[in-house]
Amino acid sequence: MKKEILNIQNLTDAKKELSKLDIEEISINIMAPKAVFRVVKLFDVHPAAANIIKQEMLSIGGEAAVARGCINMSVEKSDVIIMGTLRQYQRLLAKLKMQKGYFGLNEVVEQLKSIVEEMST
Repeated sequence: MKKEILNIQNLTDAKKELSKLDIEEISINIMAPKAVFRVVKLFDVHPAAANIIKQEMLSIGGEAAVARGCINMSVEKSDVIIMGTLRQYQRLLAKLKMQKGYFGLNEVVEQLKSIVEEMST
């Protein structure tokens, strides 16, 4: 038995590696977005938006780190570190689109769209 740490940068890489296993195409399409993992940092996010991002990521199995003061709104802004798979970012984006217009989430949605597009190539 050998081992290898895979460097999967995007959806194309994930599909290529999964197809080497001789599995069904439908399985590749289901699993590939789960194989692309990214850690993204957003800067100067409204604390309410930071809390929403954290709650939504936790609800879909991802993670987000926000400043301590976000919980009681004692900070004006917070950087946010989001950790998740391409699939989780896709789900987060869908959830945040429903809340656009609040607390600067429009800009967050636009930033996440470009990240999802980059990971999907």
